[in-house]
Amino acid sequence: MADNDPDRRKFLKAATCAVGTGVGLMVAVPVIRLVVDPATRTTVTGPTEPLDLGNVDRFRVGAPPRRVEVIAPMVKDGWTSARDVVLGAAWIRRTEPTKIEALSAVCPHLGCAIGWEGKDFLCPCHDSRFSVTGEKQSGPSERGLDPLPVEVRNGRLQLTWVRYKPGSATREQV
Repeated sequence: MADNDPDRRKFLKAATCAVGTGVGLMVAVPVIRLVVDPATRTTVTGPTEPLDLGNVDRFRVGAPPRRVEVIAPMVKDGWTSARDVVLGAAWIRRTEPTKIEALSAVCPHLGCAIGWEGKDFLCPCHDSRFSVTGEKQSGPSERGLDPLPVEVRNGRLQLTWVRYKPGSATREQV
């Protein structure tokens, strides 16, 4: 008669469900935290300090702009880190012995790579042209090339990499 006791069966069902739910939560909570944790913080970190582009003497006064790859020594994301990551490129031009200018090699229109065409810069994607100083000459680009901060320290060229939002008339950092 005790085997057919409805209260006992209800209690055993409830206890089994409670234990199963508890075990399931004990497994699920750490897994969910592992997956969601990187979404709660900045997951990609790049260089915050200026990057060394080498000896300043490799850039001659009055020479055409020179394309230089910008390489970060370390980039980290939520799960891994990588060394010597190419962030992009910059066009470096030395106008005076103490004056150096840097322009991003990323087209401000849609982010294509900018090339040097002998006397001006050209975006091959949509035929935007820019002067040697980066000013827009023609094409669909809404603004000129984006300047990058540079300085010379102990004879070494230091560049701060900045990414700007493409497709806008104003410069907004990404």
